[in-house]
Amino acid sequence: MVAGALAAILAIVGGAYVGRNLLFDDSITKTPAAEKQKPRRPALVVFHETISDVSLSYPGSWTRREATEDDVPLIAVPPDTRTSLLVRVSVTGLEDLTAETLPIVKEKFTDPLINSVKTVKLLGPPKAVTLGGLLGYRYRYTYRSGAGAHDHYFLFKRGRMIALVFQATPAARLDEAQAQFDRIAASFSGKGPA
Repeated sequence: MVAGALAAILAIVGGAYVGRNLLFDDSITKTPAAEKQKPRRPALVVFHETISDVSLSYPGSWTRREATEDDVPLIAVPPDTRTSLLVRVSVTGLEDLTAETLPIVKEKFTDPLINSVKTVKLLGPPKAVTLGGLLGYRYRYTYRSGAGAHDHYFLFKRGRMIALVFQATPAARLDEAQAQFDRIAASFSGKGPA
């Protein structure tokens, strides 16, 4: 009988120990110190420009920089800083565009803007685009003898021009960066965040 009581006590103590380890297993709840200190970055950051109600997503690894101009709500730069994205929103006073009036805007507005910079060398003719539901033009060009290159969108909405300027430095990096620039541009919405 004493042996049976002793076995029962050992079973209770052993069961309590096993149960405690199951409930409070440190390997389940412990987080490595590096994970605790390093906040997780989202895969994508959604940028929403509220005045014109447009949005786009850029990689979470990119850093947002402070702009010095009031009409530039976003500058984002990846860790290597050899590419970047700038969003500019300017008042134009232009009526909403249609497919018929788009060529007039190119002739009287976007071409003169691009041609006003003497070091610009177009990489091809500008292309009419519809991006995120907005009409506009896309220009690809180098500047300052290849110091850099831009993939530049001019989009129009309710009397405003939304410019997306993707930059690569030096210009030779444009082709390498193009796939990422295209993904960001494809995320653009002319109707705010999705």
